[in-house]
Formats: sequence, structure tokens, C-alpha cells
Amino acid sequence: MRNAEALLEGLESALAAGGPATGLVLVHLRRMSQFAGLIGIEASRRLAESAHDRLVSLLRQGDQLVPLAGADFALVLPKLYSPNHALLAARKILREFESPLRLEEDAYTPMVGIALATAPEHGNTPEILLRRALIAYDQVQAGHQRLVVATPPGQEHWLIDDLREALAHNELAIEFQPIVELTTGRIVAAEALARWVSARTGPVGPSQFVALAEQTGLAPELTRWSINAALREFGRLRKAYPGMRCAVNLSTRVFGLSGLEEQIIGALALWDVPPDSVVLEVTETAVMEDPELSGTVLRNLRNQGLHVALDDFGQGFSSFGYLKHFPASELKIDQSYVTPIPRDPRSRQIVRAMVGLAHELQMRAVAEGVEDAATLAALADFGCDLAQGFHIGRPQPVEAWLAKR
Repeated sequence: MRNAEALLEGLESALAAGGPATGLVLVHLRRMSQFAGLIGIEASRRLAESAHDRLVSLLRQGDQLVPLAGADFALVLPKLYSPNHALLAARKILREFESPLRLEEDAYTPMVGIALATAPEHGNTPEILLRRALIAYDQVQAGHQRLVVATPPGQEHWLIDDLREALAHNELAIEFQPIVELTTGRIVAAEALARWVSARTGPVGPSQFVALAEQTGLAPELTRWSINAALREFGRLRKAYPGMRCAVNLSTRVFGLSGLEEQIIGALALWDVPPDSVVLEVTETAVMEDPELSGTVLRNLRNQGLHVALDDFGQGFSSFGYLKHFPASELKIDQSYVTPIPRDPRSRQIVRAMVGLAHELQMRAVAEGVEDAATLAALADFGCDLAQGFHIGRPQPVEAWLAKR
């Protein structure tokens, strides 16, 4: 990590200053590589400088800002009244970056992700506090949460045991988020999303427990559970909503598992779900870890009648070469491009281009992260096929869907 020594020195000084709490905030500006491709490396560098200046304007006296690699930054916040004040500071940063950054005559809105750790809750030395923040930072980069708060040292150990027990006793749940067809406004599909409420800590975010499973060898168990649970619940749902499709996420670590195809086909038969009503969602990261293997597995499943969606497009490798041969029927545009559409002209241009790319490749374009009517209207104008997001509907269990019929 660039400037790690300066960051550790800043943390040491902040901890020595005392006070009820010390905060460490890691700020990650998403999509900066895409901005570099659009506006050039030099302009992208100046955009990062503009982000730096905005962060400086938020500092209190005694706070420290340390630039990290690329367009990432660390803020050291000494002498806080409580850990909650660190959380308030992190949320203030998120709000400030909802306004575009100015670069000459143009405006750009990088999406911001934040990892937060506080002392003494997450550690009482600079090294431990930084390690806890970096674990949360990995979750920010891997997922789509805007803010991830670190877990106390050692918590992962019992969280792993709790997750293993939850999988063994079927204690996770499935909720479905509606996906609408933009030309008609009808709900034509739903994405199955895993939910876990730990008896020890309460709700655990999907990005946290999925990453935990992938890092600790629980990915096979989580995959088996999620496929069967999603199709079991969807089997109930499709009886009330004939013709609906179900989108099921596949982990980045599943393509090396033996018997994956047999698991999916067997679950379809067990829960009486037609293959052509299921869309398997895989991320660019999952595909590019082993393009040949993942391509073979997904082509075999496509030949069985299932659909395949390339999820979170634009957040991974964004290599267009593999798209020619990848057996996808849908391209899901990442929410970091969709959400800023009403206030960011560049985002509108990028999304419009992605919709065109999907259609050129005979794929449906699906937009994620629709949070207002203006975004939905813009997507319809672009010719986008499908959309989902909180403006359309939040994830709900099957019982809530059935109660509406």
C-alpha cells in the first residue's frame, strides 16, 4: 500500500492523543479506470485531485488525509466522542460525493465506497486497526455496499462457525427483488437474494457472508444451499406468477466444483422448475478467473435450456474480447453507472452505450440500481429492456409476493 508508513504514523499519533474513539476511514473511488478511458489519464488524475480537495474541505483540525494508491484515500480521525461519530463522518463523505466533481466545463460523479474501523472497538494499535479496515475495504471493492464497517478482531472465527451451522440447519432465507420489463412496466422476473440473520449478531450482509464463504471453503455448501433454496421458493412463486423468470447468483468460486451442472439440473427437477425460466447470474470476475472452464460449464447449462446473465458489467475486467464467445443472454449493467444517471451526463452516455452493446450482441440489457423515476424514464428512452432497484421494488420473501395475488 502506497504511503502505508505515513498512515501508520498518523494512526499512532491519533491513538496517542487519546479520546473515547479514533476513526480510520478508507475511501475508494469506483470507476476511475473507466473515467481514464473516457477522458484520458491526465484528466483522470486531475479528477482524483479534485476528489482529494473535496475530502480536505471536510477535515476537522487535527484530522489527517493520506493519499493511497490510485484514487483511494485514508482519513485518520482522532479524538472522536464515540464510534458513532466516525460513522457520521463516513456518511457525510458519501453525501458530499453525491454532488459531481467539476473538471473545467464538465461534471463527473465517481461512486464512492467507504470502509470504516474505529479504536478501541476494532483494535487498539495502528497495525490491528489498519488490518480491520483493510478487510472491510476488500468487501467494499468486491461488492456494492457504499459503506462497510469493520468487525472486531477474531469475530470472523465464530462467524464462520455460525455460517456453517446456519447452512447445515437451513437457517438462511431467500428474498426476491422484482425485475420489470420497461416497454410494458410488467414484472417479468425476480432476482433471488440470500439473507442471513445470525442469532449472535443479527443481520449479516450478503457481501460479508458470501465473501466469508469463498475465503474459508464454505462456497460449495453455500452454493448447494442457495441453488436449492432459490428454486424451491421460486417453485412456489411461479405458480402465482406464471411465466416469471428467476435470476440466481453463482459465486465466483463455483466453476471449479465437480458436479455443479448436475446440482443445478437436479434441483430444477426436484422443485419442478423449467430450465428456461431460470437465469444464472455470474460476474465478470467469476468468468475471468478461468474463462475456458466457466465458458464450458455455462455453455453446457445453456444447452440444457437455462439462460445466463453477465452480472455487474463494468465493475470487473471489462474485456470485450471474451464477450464474443461468452454464452450470455443478458448483460446486467452495474448500479454504479445506473444510479448517477439523473445528475451525471457521462453515466448516461456510458449506460446508453452499454445498452447498445448488449443489443449488438443479441443480449437483453438489464439495469441494476434504479432508485428514482427519472432514472427509469431515461433507461426506457435508451431502449433498455429490463430494470430493477428500490424504486421498482425491494427484496421480499415469497409470502409477501403471494399476499399481493
